[in-house]
Amino acid sequence: MFKGFMDHWVPTAQGYSEFWKQDFETAARILDELREDVDFDHFTFYTKWYTNGIRSRLPYLYNHPEASNVKTDNEWGRKLIDHLRAKGISVGSMIQFLTYEQQCWEPDLTIDEWDVRNCAETEQPIQIADFTDPRFQVRVKEIVKEQLEQFPALDYLFMEFEGVKAEALEALYERLVRERNPAVGESGEAAQSLRYTAAALEHCARIGVTPSFLWSEEAAGMLRHYYSLNLQAVRDAVTEVGYRGAVGVVIYSYGYETLIYPDVIPDPDWWLLPWCYWVWEKSSPAVDGRMAVSKELMARWKQEGRKVCYIGDVTIAFDESDPEFKEAAIRDFYAFSQEVKLDGYLGMGNPVPEMGLKWLITDECVSDMRKLYRELYGAGRSLS
Repeated sequence: MFKGFMDHWVPTAQGYSEFWKQDFETAARILDELREDVDFDHFTFYTKWYTNGIRSRLPYLYNHPEASNVKTDNEWGRKLIDHLRAKGISVGSMIQFLTYEQQCWEPDLTIDEWDVRNCAETEQPIQIADFTDPRFQVRVKEIVKEQLEQFPALDYLFMEFEGVKAEALEALYERLVRERNPAVGESGEAAQSLRYTAAALEHCARIGVTPSFLWSEEAAGMLRHYYSLNLQAVRDAVTEVGYRGAVGVVIYSYGYETLIYPDVIPDPDWWLLPWCYWVWEKSSPAVDGRMAVSKELMARWKQEGRKVCYIGDVTIAFDESDPEFKEAAIRDFYAFSQEVKLDGYLGMGNPVPEMGLKWLITDECVSDMRKLYRELYGAGRSLS
């Protein structure tokens, strides 16, 4: 099981991460000092998130002038990858495909918007892409090819297709139904009579949510179709480039995606990366059910022969966080990952005070999390 951390190449708001705009020498030193303290053997970088973190030639990706990759025409990222791999640390890229900066993305290829200016270095709300449009599959392929051509030494390519609100998905379904049957009226008529499988109803009951459009057979049918097309675009790009690394899909550990993506992944060797930061929730019977479901799904996927990596919390908090619950959940899911022999445990965050990726957490707490992960991963070692 690889043991890893994450940080951003993407432009990120002050107070969340400063890593993305450091020079190479500083970035390399930060990672070297962390490895000397904590025994990790993997690092994943968000290379495209709400913002874009590489120097891109694609017209719909904005090149932020302060980003180190933009300043160096991606030489910064290539040097970091080579630096880590030379020391036995594998490197992954995580790409969020559904979110784009407003100034570069067409309104007619947009189904919603999301104001993330609190955490992302962008001046306007981001656009949520219409993933049913054929142009979207073309762009998915273009993004993957550019990333792999610019950074051919990447060991892992992790893909995320999240960020769409339930209301936007339902509106999208209504639109598609009307396009196929003009006799269907407005005002949500198409989704008034929803059907649910027994498995979906049981899942909702166990995680404490009321069945809604997201969990319906109607939504699942639409999403399976378009998610399959999107993943096939990725597969085509990977094949054309000749990429030999591992490919994976990021999903919420107990969300509706768990009933869809495992059925539509086009290659049995692709990884599943379920994530949840339990610090966002509070201890309750409903949360106990969500934790149990998350573990059962991961254990089942492993039994089916799939590659599975859990993405857990490192440096995340919010105003009403319970630090004891946060630590207990981290310990619990790390022990579970070892017990069922998952293929990876990836910690969201970079426990380096002042510089590393963190969410609404003090530098003192960052240092505490560094000590915790030193206990879990093991003590570090010299890289010289």
